[in-house]
Amino acid sequence: MQGKDGAFDGGFMFFIDFIMGILISVLAGLGVGGGGLLVIYLTMAKDIPQIGAQGINLLFFVAAGAASLIIHIKKRKLELRKIIVMITFGSAGAVSGSLIASFSDGEIIKKVFGGFLLVSGLIELFAKKEKTENSKKNG
Repeated sequence: MQGKDGAFDGGFMFFIDFIMGILISVLAGLGVGGGGLLVIYLTMAKDIPQIGAQGINLLFFVAAGAASLIIHIKKRKLELRKIIVMITFGSAGAVSGSLIASFSDGEIIKKVFGGFLLVSGLIELFAKKEKTENSKKNG
């Protein structure tokens, strides 16, 4: 587990990373916000710079999205017009965000991302109560 210098060996760290990947994937599947959790894990536990962690998070999202896309294609639940609009604006947003990030300081990006997580978490926390109350009225 630990070497002579007190550091954990590669096999043990791979196991921890694997377990964290599974936990974050499960939480993402439950709608908890696995992307944010993944970025937090990568930046705090693995000391990966914010930009790199967000890039890894995008790869994580693409893999999850591809799996979801296959399921939706099989169930024929896709609306082509909406997909085209989402691809267009999503691509424009990704390019814009990438350009802004490339000219920004990493510490500022960390603070903005942290603020985004805080605000979105608060919105989600309070929006759940509204959704639950509305579904009781409508159901």
